[in-house]
Amino acid sequence: MKFFNKYFFIGLSAGVILTVLLEIGGISLLVYSYTRSMKGGKTGMEASLQAPDFNQANIPADYALNIKSLDGKPFSLSDLKGKVIFLNIWATWCPPCRAEMPSIQSLYDKIKNKDLAFVCISAEDEKTVSKFIREKGYTFPVHLYQGNLPSVYETQGIPATFIISKDGKIAFKHVGSAKWDDPKSIYFIQNLLK
Repeated sequence: MKFFNKYFFIGLSAGVILTVLLEIGGISLLVYSYTRSMKGGKTGMEASLQAPDFNQANIPADYALNIKSLDGKPFSLSDLKGKVIFLNIWATWCPPCRAEMPSIQSLYDKIKNKDLAFVCISAEDEKTVSKFIREKGYTFPVHLYQGNLPSVYETQGIPATFIISKDGKIAFKHVGSAKWDDPKSIYFIQNLLK
């Protein structure tokens, strides 16, 4: 019995063709998802977001974070001492970051409180971030930072969200995208505001 007979070559050819088709299909799906997210459509990732599990932490926050607004005005996290701070670290090129941003906007719209501050920061250049925020129509505060973050805010990935209590503790930390306008999220933040 010959190993390299016609059936071997037919099977090999079919395998190569199937592999190429699967690769093309996977790339097409990735491009489709990215294109939808660029146009503001709900991607599968955005539609499947869940609220995080709120296990309250009690880690001292570091207010030594100097940032600037999109119009170039310097700003320090220490200006917000005594408030609840929703600190989100993100980037325009990050699909999970982009997926959760509509829920951050919704949370921002739902909870209007003088003791709650939103600080969404990116390390990208001002032009890139400004264009993205303008095209998406987001109105929550967005800032830029350069250099290293204080060690308490360093994570292995983004998006990373830290909710800081009025008494200067990181009450909650979450790495990865989440549905921030979920009732569980709103309840957690409103309890910190009391």
